[in-house]
Amino acid sequence: MTEAEALAYLSAAGRFGELGLARSEGLVARLGHPERGMRFFHVAGTNGKGSVTAALAAMLTACGRRTGRFISPHLERPHERVSVDGRDIDGPSLVAATLRVLEAAQALDDPPTEFELWTGVALRHFQVEGVTDVAWETGLGGRYDSTNVVTPAVAVISSIGMDHMDRLGGTLAQIAWEKAGILKPGVPAVTGDLPEEAMAVVEAAAAELGVALWRLGREIRVTDVAVHADGTFFTYRDPLGEPLALRFGLIGGHQAANAALAVAALRVSLGAASSAGLEALEGVRWPGRFELLPGDPPLVLDGAHNPQGTAALGETWRRVFGARRPIAVFGCLADRDACEVTAPLMDLVHSWHTAAPASPRRLSAEAAAAVVGGTPHPTAQEALLAAMSAARNEGRPVLCFGSLYLIGELRGIMRRLGLLG
Repeated sequence: MTEAEALAYLSAAGRFGELGLARSEGLVARLGHPERGMRFFHVAGTNGKGSVTAALAAMLTACGRRTGRFISPHLERPHERVSVDGRDIDGPSLVAATLRVLEAAQALDDPPTEFELWTGVALRHFQVEGVTDVAWETGLGGRYDSTNVVTPAVAVISSIGMDHMDRLGGTLAQIAWEKAGILKPGVPAVTGDLPEEAMAVVEAAAAELGVALWRLGREIRVTDVAVHADGTFFTYRDPLGEPLALRFGLIGGHQAANAALAVAALRVSLGAASSAGLEALEGVRWPGRFELLPGDPPLVLDGAHNPQGTAALGETWRRVFGARRPIAVFGCLADRDACEVTAPLMDLVHSWHTAAPASPRRLSAEAAAAVVGGTPHPTAQEALLAAMSAARNEGRPVLCFGSLYLIGELRGIMRRLGLLG
């Protein structure tokens, strides 16, 4: 099997199967339970789970742990989904893990989905690499997500909002029930500042399972938040000790909350977080999350693709750029309500350029432009170049946001144009 064949095999599997964990449980059993012996930090959430996972992985590595990280989706290369100590899985390792997963999958009556196969690849690779600790991000929901085949050291629910309602339910309570499925008996959990309806569901699940719950705004306190172009500064407090003055490499007031959840997860599960681990927060970078690229014009890439995400994006923009209004490049998938997604930014953006993300589920550039009153472009590159030209002429910054498929494509374009290292 070549690397291309491995990737083709993984991507050819279906996106969704019958709801349940039977395929994932069967797959890890056929793999010999590679998850056993590893400590998992299981992270779910509508928004923020990627940032929490990145922060956890950085701190664990800095603490001297052999650290695996599993994320989805990727931005530019599928290899980004699986990494050890900050290094993405390489071609030969991907082939080796995929061959082993293929062998296990062929013994199952019900073929695993694409994400279930990637979960198996990650676990196999982590086993081969001698990983001890894993920052483990859910793909969708939690209860029936393939990542939920592990018993973690701690569970984290970063946020709960109205997203993926076709799969998770049409109310906050239903979505919270799905995400609360990652809670395990006696395993501590950490949550963000959830809406009251969602928090009630999580608290009830925690009480039923005997879960010690640390909640942002109650057991976990974040104060003195200062957002700058080089990161986010804040003071962290929890029941274990003195306040901690921290800096997080990601930009935004919401990123202070995400970093706090990662710190709390370490402290509630391990009883402490070393100074090296806390210092590692400063160096965290997460592409496509208010990724600020200085230049002429300055440019921001952000994968905000739901109303909760774009509201946070707008708040962060104003903290960093003040009253400067950007020229936007936007694109989203057809299963999104583009009007709801862009609503928090309509008063912020000066003018719009739209492009269709590189996905079969894309919303056309013309349809997106009709929503925002913008100019559609046949390709992402043309949209980017038009926005940059207008921004230079008008002395404005550029904001690229929407689908992660679009942000990943734009990063590749910028890399080819020499705008990104």
